Amino acid sequence: MSGQLLISLLSPSIGALFFAAFYLLWRNQPKLNYSLSAALGFLLSAAGFIVQDILPAWPYELHRIASNFGFLAGVCAFMAAPLQRRHIPIPVRSIILLIIATMTALFWFLTIQPNLAARIAIMSVSLVVPVAVTLILLLRVSDQRYSDRLILGVVWFTLLLSMLRPVVAFLLPQSFGNYTALEQSTYWGMVHFSYVMMSVTLAIVLFVAIALDLIDELHHQATTDSLSGLLNRRGFESAANSALTVSNPKRQFKALMIADLDHFKSINDSFGHAAGDQVIKSIARHIQVIAGDTAICGRIGGEEFAILLPDHDETMAADIAESIRRDFDSLTTISIGLVISEQPATLSSLLGVADKALYAAKKNGRNQVFILHHSLEDQEA
Repeated sequence: MSGQLLISLLSPSIGALFFAAFYLLWRNQPKLNYSLSAALGFLLSAAGFIVQDILPAWPYELHRIASNFGFLAGVCAFMAAPLQRRHIPIPVRSIILLIIATMTALFWFLTIQPNLAARIAIMSVSLVVPVAVTLILLLRVSDQRYSDRLILGVVWFTLLLSMLRPVVAFLLPQSFGNYTALEQSTYWGMVHFSYVMMSVTLAIVLFVAIALDLIDELHHQATTDSLSGLLNRRGFESAANSALTVSNPKRQFKALMIADLDHFKSINDSFGHAAGDQVIKSIARHIQVIAGDTAICGRIGGEEFAILLPDHDETMAADIAESIRRDFDSLTTISIGLVISEQPATLSSLLGVADKALYAAKKNGRNQVFILHHSLEDQEA
C-alpha cells in the first residue's frame, strides 16, 4: 500500500468513525437531534473524500462534482448541529440555493470552460458561507453557557481554516498544479490537513457539549416536578436560597406566598385523578403567567405551591397574590398565605411565616389572601 493511498484513507476513515459514534449516540438519545446532523456531516464529507481520492474517475471528471457536493453538504450539516442545539431555525432554503449555485458553477468551470483556479475559488467561498452564517447566528444568542463558548470557539477555528486554506494555496506557486495532479498537490494536502483538524476539534467539542447537556437534563429532572412543570421542593429551595443570597441590597423587600387549592381531595373523589392532574397543571400555568419571569415558582406539596418574589414590596406582592386567587377559573378556589419581609431573611423562616398565613386564610373561610410580616423573632425561631 502506497503512502499516498494511506493519506487518502485518513480523512474518510476519521469521518466514518465519527459518523458511527454520533449516529449511535443519536440512536441512544434521540432528543440530541444535533448529534444526527453531526453524524450526517461526517458521513457526507467522508463520502466526498472516497469519491475524490479512492473510487475510479467518472466520465468527464464528474466525480469532482459529486465529491465537492459531499464536502459542501457535509459542512452545512456540521454547522446545522450547533444551531439545532440552541433551537435556532436552520436556513434550509438558503442552504439549498447555495448548494445548487455552487454545483452549477463547478459544472461550468469543469466541463464548459475548464478552470481549476476558478473552481477552487468557488468552493472556498461556498465553504466559508455556512460557517460564517452559523457564527453570526450563534453570536446573537444572549445566554451563552460554557458549552456554547466552546462551540463558538470551534466555529471560529473552522472559519479561520476555511479562509486560510485558499489564501495560502493561491500564494504558494504551483500549490494546486493541474487537474491530473490535484491529488498530489500542496493544496489537496492542505484540504486533508484542515479537514482532520476541523473534524477532530469539532467532534471533541460536541462530545463535551453533549455531556454537559446530559448533565443539565439530569439536573432538570432532579429539580423539576414532572406534572406541573414547576420546580419541585428540592429545586425550589435551591433556587430560592440562591435568590435570597444575591437579593438586591438596595431593596430588602422580599415576598413569599404559599398557595393551596381548597378542597382538592373532593376533586379527585368526584371527578377522578385525571381531572385533579389537569387542575394541578392549570394552576401551575396560571401561577407562571401571573407571577412573571422574575418569580421562583415551585410545587412543594400535593396541591401546595410556593412563589418567591425577590424585591417585591407588600403592594406589589399582594396584587400578584390576589390576581392568582381571583383569576383562577377551575373546579376549586385558592387560599394564599403571603409573608412580607423588609430585612434579610432565611427561606425556612419565610416559609414558616407563610405557612402560618396560609393556615389563617384557611381558618377564616378559604379563597382569600392572608398577609403576615416577617420579624426578627421569626428569623430566630
